Amino acid sequence: MAVIDCFEKAVLPSLTDEERRTNLHFVVVGGGPTGVEFAAELHDHFQEDLVNLYPSVKDFVKITVIQSVDHILNT
Repeated sequence: MAVIDCFEKAVLPSLTDEERRTNLHFVVVGGGPTGVEFAAELHDHFQEDLVNLYPSVKDFVKITVIQSVDHILNT
């Protein structure tokens, strides 16, 4: 499902807050440079653009980065 589709679904009046949280929880797998950069760009997109289009659900957005080792950005 595309990011915008998740927001479109989250603003439906029939959804519960828990369903909104589920629809707006984005998981990025991989804590390397690409995964971290993508998560940052996704966050910027939310803060700069989508919060203006979907202000009623801005507090439900969550981005999680998952990495297989203890730390992010292995070098």
